[in-house]
Amino acid sequence: NGLQAKESFFDDEVVVEIRRAITQQAVETKSVPLSWFALELALEEKAEGCEVLTLETCEEIASQLSVKDLQDALEFLHNCSLLLYYKEQNVVITDPQVILNILTHLTVAFYKLKNGKHLERMPHGVSQVEFDSFTKNAIITFHFFKELRTGPEQERKILTDEKVLQIFQDLLLAAKIEDGAEEGFFLPALLPTVSIEEIHKLRKQHTSPSLVLLFTQCDKCSTPCGCKKTQCISPCGLFCASVVKLLSTGWTFDE
Repeated sequence: NGLQAKESFFDDEVVVEIRRAITQQAVETKSVPLSWFALELALEEKAEGCEVLTLETCEEIASQLSVKDLQDALEFLHNCSLLLYYKEQNVVITDPQVILNILTHLTVAFYKLKNGKHLERMPHGVSQVEFDSFTKNAIITFHFFKELRTGPEQERKILTDEKVLQIFQDLLLAAKIEDGAEEGFFLPALLPTVSIEEIHKLRKQHTSPSLVLLFTQCDKCSTPCGCKKTQCISPCGLFCASVVKLLSTGWTFDE
């Protein structure tokens, strides 16, 4: 009971230690140059209409503002969620809505194609194997992603398709896997929920038990999905980061 912990009703040493650690983190302060916030505003103004910048552009702006420790400034602003900084991709994103827009477009495309509907701009040169892998298992190849992606030309020039897929992996939205002969990217958040009955059927088909994450609540309460059962499978999107993390550490993908 979080309320009891907050009101110090628990005397358990572990709870006390956790509460102390959280309290210390909550009041932690750090002195930074005021110019770092001026840099954030300048970057946002420069990126208006595109919302992405190269590191070289950031260096030019930092020089104009006499910001010498650009790396530290960008990392600080990133940790404060004022922008997204990806050093390896040489990209600074001033508005995370850019990533959300790409993911939203991908989600809409997934459900339209899965239900036999056409997109405004249908992908070209995509094999039936690639199509089935995406619509059935939420695994998309680089070529398929490149065909599906839309957006401003300047944004795509800086934030290339390769960089987007790498950022998806950094954010634990996608896991790189071998899908047959071609490399693919698994996006578990796209998959629909599955009923417990269906899971039990699938489990009987395998000799080794598969991992299933469940919500459990008392009979007096309805479950988060509203099915009014004491158990129901958790939405895939809720644990997509956990699934991606497991796949990236040696777990295997089972269709």
